[in-house]
Amino acid sequence: MSVSSLLKSPALDPNFQSYLRLVEPYDAAFVCQLRADPALNRHLSPSPNDVLEQTKWIERYKEREKHSEEYYFVISSNETDFGVIRMYDFRSNPRSFSWGSWIVKPERPAGLVTFSAVMIYEIGFDTLGFEQAHFDVRKGNSKVINFHLRSGAIEAGETDLDRLFIFPKAAWSSFREKSAGQLKSHRVLCS
Repeated sequence: MSVSSLLKSPALDPNFQSYLRLVEPYDAAFVCQLRADPALNRHLSPSPNDVLEQTKWIERYKEREKHSEEYYFVISSNETDFGVIRMYDFRSNPRSFSWGSWIVKPERPAGLVTFSAVMIYEIGFDTLGFEQAHFDVRKGNSKVINFHLRSGAIEAGETDLDRLFIFPKAAWSSFREKSAGQLKSHRVLCS
């Protein structure tokens, strides 16, 4: 589960039209812009809209990345950044990862949201060898809840704030197949 194995993932290949890249401290203003947008942050944990604080958070995160404890990505297409997505809470029994902090700008290429989810599962299952994903979604976030249910996630419980989900590796190939159109339009090699 090392950073070097992660970097071999096709999901991080910038030769494709759309790809993920590891977040860097210089992305702090972009992250703040996304997280401060009221249309995008309704279902996120609050964070200060402070570029310096966000830069420090990313610098601390880079230490966790170095130790393969979590990965935070910028979602890019045609060399433009459109969002962020994060993998964290890696567990060993069963081998499971959580993902979230998923924000994508509304003015984006068609299919980029699904593409970014497919890439997270590709990294988790194909590159890092996890057996399942686990995650939570705020109860009021019906659009994202429905997306996960359509993708093959299984509801596993709830808290006062969230609905809890498991996405087993067995659901991965079906979701990838259903998403073939989005993959085809984003996995084009750039010239």
